Amino acid sequence: MPSVTLSACTVTPFGSYLKALGVLRLVAEQADHEARGHWEQDAFVLQSNLAEDDLATFFLEKYKPTPILAPWNGGSGFYAKDNKEGLNAILATTDERFAAYRKDLLICQSFGEVVHGKSSDEKERRGTILRLCRNLLSDPAVEWLDATVGIAADGSRSFAPVLGTGGNEGRLDYTNNFMARVASLLISPSPKTPVRELLGNALFGQRTTALEPSAAGQFDPGRAGGANQGPGVEHDAITNPWDLVLTLEGAVAWASGIYRRQGTSYRSILCSPFTVRARAVGYGSASTKDEARAEIWTPLWRRPVRYEELSILLREGRASVQGRPAENALEFAEAVRSLGVDRGIDQFVRYSLLKRRGDSYVALPTGTFPTGYRSESDRIREFQEFLGHMDRRELPKGAEDLRRNVDSAIYQVLLTGGKDRMRELMAAMGRMLRRIATTTESRLPFRAFSARSWLNECGIELVEVRIAAALASLWSRESGSMADNLSRGDEKRFAWTGGDLCERLRCVLVRRLQMANAAEANANPLGGAYAIHPGDATLFIEGSVDDVLIEELLFAFVVFDWQGLDFSLYRSAEVLPTYAVLKHLFLPGEIKIGSEPKRLRADPRILSLLAAGNIADATGIAVHRLRVAGFRPLDVTYNNGGVDPCRLAAALLIPVWSGKRLASGIFHEEEQPSESYA
Repeated sequence: MPSVTLSACTVTPFGSYLKALGVLRLVAEQADHEARGHWEQDAFVLQSNLAEDDLATFFLEKYKPTPILAPWNGGSGFYAKDNKEGLNAILATTDERFAAYRKDLLICQSFGEVVHGKSSDEKERRGTILRLCRNLLSDPAVEWLDATVGIAADGSRSFAPVLGTGGNEGRLDYTNNFMARVASLLISPSPKTPVRELLGNALFGQRTTALEPSAAGQFDPGRAGGANQGPGVEHDAITNPWDLVLTLEGAVAWASGIYRRQGTSYRSILCSPFTVRARAVGYGSASTKDEARAEIWTPLWRRPVRYEELSILLREGRASVQGRPAENALEFAEAVRSLGVDRGIDQFVRYSLLKRRGDSYVALPTGTFPTGYRSESDRIREFQEFLGHMDRRELPKGAEDLRRNVDSAIYQVLLTGGKDRMRELMAAMGRMLRRIATTTESRLPFRAFSARSWLNECGIELVEVRIAAALASLWSRESGSMADNLSRGDEKRFAWTGGDLCERLRCVLVRRLQMANAAEANANPLGGAYAIHPGDATLFIEGSVDDVLIEELLFAFVVFDWQGLDFSLYRSAEVLPTYAVLKHLFLPGEIKIGSEPKRLRADPRILSLLAAGNIADATGIAVHRLRVAGFRPLDVTYNNGGVDPCRLAAALLIPVWSGKRLASGIFHEEEQPSESYA
């Protein structure tokens, strides 16, 4: 079976994709029922008994155009002021290829609603014409109608987005243009029109200089003309007349039968294969100001399939999330990654039908999305449920873009996956939650996700993730959770103020200690469900971490459920003696040295001295307090040169493992404590 590569039938633009479907459909229905097709290196490959020259001869001499018509539309060729060249040419020809087309046109011309034109109730008039067309026209014409428009029980019409609003796009009527181009190519071509050369260009990308000025519609934005649409500042639209002919034939293949399967009362946005509501995410020019009619995700496959198989795929073309149809781009992407789409598809090309150039819509390609299961999709499903609860809240002013950034991050996780993308998602959510928590009276949610699962997904091996997790897990009976310190809605505990992350962490530390003292607590309120190696604190103090990322992740991680968390320590930097001697006064539990473990309370003077930049006196107080408690710290000067006192103070808030790692270098060897995290 000959294999012909249709080099001009590519995955983009949308019109070229539809051309490929049109060629397969027409060859399979009119020339070779065993014809097959598949995608290879972004071009469509046709397998049939037609070689390249035979394929061209088929379209020039045997191809029977589908009766594509829309007598309900003004400008369709059926009314007095319409251009009738194409319609009249089809009616006048005796070529048997157009017999069905002629018969259907004559039937439509006989409708009283067409003869009399517009009425006072235009909705009812058009609905009547549509019902007459379905009852009286030939099967190929009805197949076109099925691809174009449906009528609900109440008389309302619904349109498949791929064909505009019932076969027209504003003033551009696809059906009349189709008839005109069929006539100019196959019925009465001009001697100056190289019809076969144009066909070779439309199918195989062969060179031609015979392109014509004409409207391209939404299918090929690059040929639509206008400013910045070509090599010059501005140029007129030039197209190949075969392109529109084959594109509309492909549109019949794309959408035909959808209304029969789903019922004409089904929502119009979903009455087209793999078509969902648009979301402005996942492409560079995405904006909340985008006006989009819909998104169309076109499937690509590498296994040759017959048209009957493809037709079934398209008629059943849908994606599902937990048993329900995907309704927007994010849900569709989730379904693709959860194996919720028909098998055999290798990837999808995503198109957004966006309003551009005034009121016109164009099909802009916004990326390629491979299929196949991705483990992150399970986490995203869980995340989407959380977002659903958040979306029921009223976002503060200016938070809309932050919310859209969360959607964009979800899309990137589903597209490429990986821990970097998961961290970006958590950071985006953290930015949104920070806006909500610090500018409204809303309290942050809690126990929304399992910390055990999500920390691994975000890459717990990264020090910023570990620090943010330790801070987010802070909790004590007297001082509450870290979420309380971050939420303006908790007037007593809110403390997230200051010019940078370190200052804000110090303010939280001060507030937690104040509340514990007021409640006469017998322990420092600095314990958490997760603790880090004290060497991580060294990296924080040295400024070797990304403060912005830590803060964003912190606001995201406070919604975690920390119950049942088990974790391992990661090798880190050496512990700074200055930090170690201070941290012993800021531990939440006991210091286990000797037979009598002792519990020390934080000294507020230390934080005041560090705020003033006096590290020497701060460490002096710590050494004195340790000796009074019966410990014997080494008699050395704890004043590391170059240490930032503000970062040192902030680090005292972070839960860390105590014991040998923290005590090494500040206690005598015989007094090394046992390993613990209290």
